[in-house]
Amino acid sequence: MLKRIRFLPSIVLLIALTAWAGEPRIFAAGSLRLAMDELIETYTANGGTRFEPVYGPSGTLRKQIENGDIPEIFASASLEHTDALYQAEIMRKAVVFAHNALCLMARPGIALDQKKMIDLILDPKIRLGTSKPESDPAGDYTWQLFREVDKQRPGAFKTLSEKAIQLTGIAVDTKLKTLPYAAIFEENKVDVFISYCTNAAATAKAIQGLSWMRFPEDVNNSGTYAISTSVKAPMETERFITFILSPEGKRILTKYGFN
Repeated sequence: MLKRIRFLPSIVLLIALTAWAGEPRIFAAGSLRLAMDELIETYTANGGTRFEPVYGPSGTLRKQIENGDIPEIFASASLEHTDALYQAEIMRKAVVFAHNALCLMARPGIALDQKKMIDLILDPKIRLGTSKPESDPAGDYTWQLFREVDKQRPGAFKTLSEKAIQLTGIAVDTKLKTLPYAAIFEENKVDVFISYCTNAAATAKAIQGLSWMRFPEDVNNSGTYAISTSVKAPMETERFITFILSPEGKRILTKYGFN
């Protein structure tokens, strides 16, 4: 439990904080927003250092780090990005801390049936929203889902990748304090949207009548989340990662749909 975590004596903590020369930051995948906010609040309430979160597409955040804007901690929705920063000797070796599958959100009035989900997204009359691949792992995982669908229905990858309206994962917006999907449906930009199940669950709470469903296992793929610290960050930052991996940290992640 959280109370078992040992906190450093105040004098040691003070030394660690002065080494930051500013408020320590966490760059985190946008899909982590709700869970990470609670993780930080819980950690801080129990004597831990307060971190300032910056949320955005993992691929975009990685480029920001490579360009010299280096946070103390980076929580990515893909091992690819943390591994690249480790190879570049910018971040320490990452650890996997969560997984997240893909789901389909549908505007009010559209009924979802798992056996007909592929037919639905292929329907030329249905406007399909996605995140941007390469910039955001959610987009990468979605494109992989398209490839899996193509194995069953040749030509589906071309159809889906061309019709997809890429609305998220394009840039880091530090002013945005909520997930963008509710606004997308409120502004009637799409009929359905593919994203992580955690995002779907959160959006359903904001949009009355919105439905969501997990894609079948034969085409689905699970996002792997990894977290690491800057090579220049004090080792005290590792205590926050230890907390995330603790039973209390895992309880919070599970609460928001991660596994």
